[in-house]
Amino acid sequence: MYANQDPSRARLFGGGGGDVESGAGGSQSSDQDLERDNDAALNRMGDRVAMLRKITGDIHKEADSHHSLLDGIGNAMGDATGALSQTLTQFRCVLCVLLSPNSPRFQHLIAWVPFN
Repeated sequence: MYANQDPSRARLFGGGGGDVESGAGGSQSSDQDLERDNDAALNRMGDRVAMLRKITGDIHKEADSHHSLLDGIGNAMGDATGALSQTLTQFRCVLCVLLSPNSPRFQHLIAWVPFN
């Protein structure tokens, strides 16, 4: 292990536990091993980044889909509210005509109410 390398960092990144050999022959093979380890770590990180990008894209598509669905539901609810409002307005008009004391229909309606 390098003198300034934190052992917890080595465990975090899967570093080996051996010291780097000093000397002409040992240094070259260690440098090649380190370079190979770095390349493998870069490839793993690249794979993870690609996976996270794909997941992020999928989440974005799903959020857009839900947004469109909620917009459609909101529009349908607005249409239903408008239709219900019109129906209530017409019902009030009918009731006003039927329940007007001067209306002959009101008198017919009262005649049909059974008296107990």
